[in-house]
Amino acid sequence: MNHYSIQIQDILQNKHFQSAEVVAGKAGLQNIIKWVHIIEILNVENFVKGHELVLTTGLGIQNDVDNFLYFVKGLINAKCAGLCIEFGEYIQQVPEEVIELANEHDFPIIVFPKEVVFVEITQELHSYIINQQYAMISKLESYSELLNKETLYAQRPEEILKIAYKYLEHPLVIKIDGQEPILYPNTTKKQKSNILEKLENGSIHKQLLIQPIHLFEHPYAELILLNENPSEFEILILDRTATALGQLFIRNLYVDEKKGMEDAEWIEEWMEGKHSKDEIAQYIFSQWPSFELSGGTVFITQYNEALSKKKLDITYFKLFCRSIFEQFGFLSIVFEKKKYIIFILLNKREDHSMKERVKEALNKLESSEVLAKIHPSSLQWAVGKFARDLQLIHESYQTALDTLYIKRKVGAKAEFYEDLHLFRLIYNLQKSIDLEQMVKDYLQPLIEFDEKHNGQLLVTLEVYLQTNGSKQETARRLYIVRQTLYHRLRKIENLIGEDFMSGEKRLALEFMLLARKFMVPTS
Repeated sequence: MNHYSIQIQDILQNKHFQSAEVVAGKAGLQNIIKWVHIIEILNVENFVKGHELVLTTGLGIQNDVDNFLYFVKGLINAKCAGLCIEFGEYIQQVPEEVIELANEHDFPIIVFPKEVVFVEITQELHSYIINQQYAMISKLESYSELLNKETLYAQRPEEILKIAYKYLEHPLVIKIDGQEPILYPNTTKKQKSNILEKLENGSIHKQLLIQPIHLFEHPYAELILLNENPSEFEILILDRTATALGQLFIRNLYVDEKKGMEDAEWIEEWMEGKHSKDEIAQYIFSQWPSFELSGGTVFITQYNEALSKKKLDITYFKLFCRSIFEQFGFLSIVFEKKKYIIFILLNKREDHSMKERVKEALNKLESSEVLAKIHPSSLQWAVGKFARDLQLIHESYQTALDTLYIKRKVGAKAEFYEDLHLFRLIYNLQKSIDLEQMVKDYLQPLIEFDEKHNGQLLVTLEVYLQTNGSKQETARRLYIVRQTLYHRLRKIENLIGEDFMSGEKRLALEFMLLARKFMVPTS
């Protein structure tokens, strides 16, 4: 017997099988038996669910080779554990064609050369299976209780693995992306290196049982059991161990989050450009010793009072975001400032894909259940420019803030600073020149006319420029007839000149229309 399960090879030692002979499928003697059925019909697939040991007298076969093959194929397709046949009135031998089929699929066929009592076999095996299941459940409950107690005090994953190893008696590995794998029990450096190398190249994947560990609905790590033929008991033990490890990881993340808040002053100085390259490298190395500096960016989320009233756990939200960014190749340093949650995203992969990966992460965040019940206006976010040198990450921080400000001013949907284009230029120009006066120089006649007569000249000019002077398309977008459009265009020509569509003047007008949007945001 093996770990609370019963296999074909185990029942051969039973008193009812003393005279039985395995005539086919000997390679499948380790098949697990979960129940025993007596079946005397040909169409079996609707009556079994897998792992059954099937007993038959051959009543439905009647020495017919085709029926025999059909019957055995049905059992194989239904993933039954094996077949026991009583030789007697209906069948006296197993045809070679059936033996070949069974051998091909490692499907054991056992024959009783003389009459046996099927009812006694089923009763005895069922009793044993039920007792084994009960013993397994009791053992699992004991393990779960022990695990729950240990998880309350455990600080490191190895403390959980130590308990699991006592039950599993096979090596365990935890793989977390971006971190050194954890192997238990610890072995020599050479043996550990050999196992981890095989894990990386996939040469022992057939000998593994892999249990994913999910945090916040997403894969965070893998718990791996180095065992080629795990039993149901071992699978259940591994599942409970993965759950306990997930709880430990979440608790540790909350602790890290609290520690990050203690580091907020240093991080804020970093965002002000006050730290040297070496100081930044030392800080990151203290957090992630194996991380290689490869640039990054800053992602800022601004939340309002409405979000606070909905009682969204901000700490949970930060951890959830971190887990998503981790999936797309970023380590996160997080801190809060007023109503801002600031993520410094450290890139772990190739530089050229940073923007695309951040975009995918934001799409996943936006469609998550965490934000499903939150009104879109409760959260605004922006991504600063990408910095290849982490000493310049403060520039990404400032441009992320600029992006939030510009989005608010003009209602732009862009999330990335580099997608704001002319609005970036307008924002920077506003800091150094009298942009309002420049707008007046070009657009004041139209502004005054619209205010006095509600003439809609500004919007008409904007759409006319956007459509490259297409009167038909402009009229369609404005929902006006062509004659009304012609009247407005003549009025525009009278007020700002007939040359308003000429090269440089047209560019200037387009720019000033955008600048006015920036200074007078749409409601």
